[in-house]
Formats: sequence, structure tokens, C-alpha cells
Amino acid sequence: MKRARIYYFFAFLLSIFFIMTLYHRITIVFFAAVIVLPLFSYLLMILNYAFVKFEVSVDKKIYDKREQSYTLIRISNEGILPTPFIKIKIIQIDDNGKSADEHIYALSLPPMKSVDFKSNITMKRRGIYEVGIKEIELYDMFGLFKFKRSVNIIEEILVLPKRILLYSNVGRNITSEDGEEKNKRKIGEDRTIISHIRDYIEGDNINSVHWKLSSKKEDLIVKVYDHPNDNNIMIIADMQAHEFEDSDLWEDSGDAVVEASLAIALKCVYEGKSCVLYWYDTLQSCIVWYDITTINEFNTAFNHLAVSQVSFDNITAETILKNQEICDTHSKIIYVINQGLDINTADILSSLAAVDDCEINCLCIDLKNQKETSEFVNELCLANVNAVKFSNTNNTNSEIYEPNNIIGASGIEGFLNDFIQ
Repeated sequence: MKRARIYYFFAFLLSIFFIMTLYHRITIVFFAAVIVLPLFSYLLMILNYAFVKFEVSVDKKIYDKREQSYTLIRISNEGILPTPFIKIKIIQIDDNGKSADEHIYALSLPPMKSVDFKSNITMKRRGIYEVGIKEIELYDMFGLFKFKRSVNIIEEILVLPKRILLYSNVGRNITSEDGEEKNKRKIGEDRTIISHIRDYIEGDNINSVHWKLSSKKEDLIVKVYDHPNDNNIMIIADMQAHEFEDSDLWEDSGDAVVEASLAIALKCVYEGKSCVLYWYDTLQSCIVWYDITTINEFNTAFNHLAVSQVSFDNITAETILKNQEICDTHSKIIYVINQGLDINTADILSSLAAVDDCEINCLCIDLKNQKETSEFVNELCLANVNAVKFSNTNNTNSEIYEPNNIIGASGIEGFLNDFIQ
């Protein structure tokens, strides 16, 4: 365009020179052509714009992760005049199915013709994606004028996390170091209000034994609790990403945190248990939580967490657990799912595990397979935290620690393998 204007400037100067030196009729015609033709070209360009049409379509607005998406962006010329040159900025789903990127295309449109930009991409990451046309630039036939307009015909598509239900038994029997089989506390059991006491019956939860009274009698005495506590299960989705150079790595880890947290919440719903799901919402800049008892409540939390971005605001599981105004950790079964462990989070989890009425479960997703993560997880296991490290499906060094894991390490590894590629 700059070169065309330079050529036109010299043509204009040349026409003036001819008029002043030759004094011939042809010079007048040449000068008139230099003046009129660009104006005529400009008017044609404006007229062309009226006949250029845009279309953006997607086969549906909501996809599940790993589902195929079909999108179409169409630019058509419905007039009888050609559009010599048009530049268009569009947003398309990238071939990797993990992002939507801007692209600029330059093309010509013959009369009554159209150009299509189609994509058939497998969506590999949750979140909201935009597809459409942002702006266009039309040029006249001489390349002297540019007509730029924001179009902003955008379609949003939502890619939901995979819905995964853990089928491993919750509250299964475990074997202690002395070989005695003990029954783990069941999800949903209230440990706050004692209704009455009675003699021990075979099959009673060992954690319900009233040791102080039992020490004064020959028989064991157990505590019977009042109505079940609907919200004594806490699930914390730690959305804090560590500073990886590879953005794909922390995005994939973030997806794993989201889907693991939702999987545990969904399991609670299917088993008739209630839970509270916590995470930090980057867009709202606050900690959010949902009480989940029914499938509708789960779906509400699901739709919100599905679009929550990975956080870089230093809001971790430690921050949530220490905020007693919104998170009461007394007598809780706590699940913490994160992308990596730091010393502060490990310390608070160890401290909570030391409290008799708390049960702490930690799933650490470490796709970088860092040595320090394994060390933290091992220390947590020694502190009576049910800790699991998941590294990579194709990494033989991936370590799983399962002292008393309520979910079952094999179950966790199984569903993580299902969506971490």
C-alpha cells in the first residue's frame, strides 16, 4: 500500500508537469484520470463492502473434552463486482485442540463466490474458546485506500471437563502394621455431636471408641453420634500453577486438578454423601465454594470449575485451609488436589493429620516428576496423610504412595491415565 501511494504521488506530479509543459489536451485527460480513477476506485471499495457477508457457525456450543468440534467461518461476495483484495483477522481453534489463536488471511473474492475456513478439531482442554471474525481490511484496486472495520462476529464454545466417577470402594478395610484389620471412617459420618454411649459391638468403627471411659471398664465403650454431618467432606482444588516454562504442562496439570476434584465430588453424590468443594477463582479474585448434595448442585459447581483458569495469584490449598472464616477444618475428611507441593502446604496438611478428628488425603499431580515432590509426599505419608503422587502415564518413575488411601491409589491412577496424555 505504501509503494502504491508513492507511485501515485509520482504519477500526480508527472501529470502536473505535463500540463505545465506540453499544453496539450491529452495532458488534461491524463490529469483527470489521475484524479478521478482513485476516487472511483474508493467508491467501488465502499460499494463492495456492502456486498461482503460474513458467517460464523459451530455445530454446538458445548462440547465434552476429547470431543470433535466442527466450526465454519465463511466470507462471501454477494455482489456482481469483484473484491480485489481483502485482509481478514479470524480466531480459530488451533490444530492441537488446546487453544484458540488469531490468524490473518489475505485473499480476493470473485463475484458471487465465497471462501470457507473449516476446522475439525478434537478438543483436548477444558475452558471457553472463541471462534469468529474480529476485523477486516478492504483495499481498492489500486491499493491506495484501506477500509478497516471491526466485525466481531464471535461464537463462544464451552469445553467441559470429563466426568469421571471413581468406582473404587470408599471406606474399605485396611490392615495396620500389627496385622489387625481396621475399618476406615466412612464418608459422611458425623464426628461432632455425641448422642449417647453404648457397649462396643463387633463391626463398630474403631475411631468411635471412647477410650477414656473404656479404660475405666473391662469392656469397650463407643460414642454414638447425632445426625450425620452433611458437610464434613472437604475437597480443595488447588488451582495454583508452579512456574513451568511449558504452558502446556501447567494447563494439563490444571485440567487434572479440576477433573480429579470433580470426580471425588461426583462419587460423594452417587454414594448419597455431601461435600463442600473449594477453589480459588482467578476471574473473581476470591475463594469460592459449593455445598454439593444433589446432582444439580454438582452440575452447578461443575459448570463453574469447568471455566476456572489456572491461578498465578499465590492462592493455594494452604490459604484456603488457614481461612477459618470460610473453611472449618474441625472433624473433616479433607481431600487436597494440587499441581505440586510446597513446604507450607505440606506442613499444614501434616498438622491437620495430627488432629484425631481429621482425615487428610492429598493427590499431587506432578507431570514434571520432580524429586522434591516425591520427598514431600513421602514425608506426608509418614505424618499419616493419605498421599498420592501422579507423575505421567508414560513415565516408569511415577510413584504412588498409599498408606491408608481412602480412594485407592490404583483407582486414582486409573482415572488419571484416562485423560492425561
